[in-house]
Amino acid sequence: MERIKLIKMKYISYIMLQSMIYGVGNPLTKLAYESITPFWLLTFRFFISLLIFFLFGGKKLIVQLRVAKISQYFPASMCTALAYITCNLALNLTSATNVGFLMSLPVIFTPLLASIILHQKYDFRYLPLQIIIIIGLYLLCSNEGGFTLNKGDIFALITAIALSGSLVFGKKSLESLDAVTISAAQAGVTALMSLICALVFDDFSIVSNIAQAAWGVVVYLAVICTCIAYVLQNLALVYLSSSIVSMLQCTQPILTAVCSFIILGETLSFRGVLGGLIIIGSILLTNLIETNEKTDQAVKKGDNFTVDLK
Repeated sequence: MERIKLIKMKYISYIMLQSMIYGVGNPLTKLAYESITPFWLLTFRFFISLLIFFLFGGKKLIVQLRVAKISQYFPASMCTALAYITCNLALNLTSATNVGFLMSLPVIFTPLLASIILHQKYDFRYLPLQIIIIIGLYLLCSNEGGFTLNKGDIFALITAIALSGSLVFGKKSLESLDAVTISAAQAGVTALMSLICALVFDDFSIVSNIAQAAWGVVVYLAVICTCIAYVLQNLALVYLSSSIVSMLQCTQPILTAVCSFIILGETLSFRGVLGGLIIIGSILLTNLIETNEKTDQAVKKGDNFTVDLK
């Protein structure tokens, strides 16, 4: 039984690390916008990421992508591209804390999409906890005022839906391709879509005026937030359900709020702290329920060493 818990905790830690990485990346991105536009930042970020993926696994990636059907990686990649484009537009138009709240709504959307696309049965036992998490997220980000939707918040809502799609389609893609190949495909499609948007909506002359600090953020986003975070998520999706991954990613707004306070001076009220505690408690309870369920299944099967964590 301990082996089951250790395996599960290993992949849970991958998503927690991913949330920490994004928690730092969101406020840094807002700082970078002082001298670079969202589309050019995304273009450089994902082309650098794509180059890194091919430098370390080029031959294997090419072989897998050559024999793979486009339907095996394109839906997840397009959802990822849409998520990052709308997320960066949102960060340019609203607070990083609000974006953190809305980006965590896949906890609601993902189980519904998984039931439609993957034909997974929706587990209504988790619905009360999902609702509690949404309440916690609202408290975390509304602070002492009301939560109102502006243009940036609408973009963040689209991000949440697209992230849900990337998790669900990514889970399906991993049935035929490995995590690194899926990550590279997602980076490539996002880079191409970002470049098209940059050429259509932005001025190329802005590239010569990008500050060194902004280039540093681009490198951090490319190497850490894309290459490492993508692989962490896709590896976790091999062993955890997309619904549980989306639930774990609800820790991201807490970390975003902390980093936004340190980097941007965005403050968090008592209501915000209370919301964060509610989120953490709900996530711990959710994982305790699932761990006990998997353990019981293993006991019934008489298998102490191998269990399907999907």
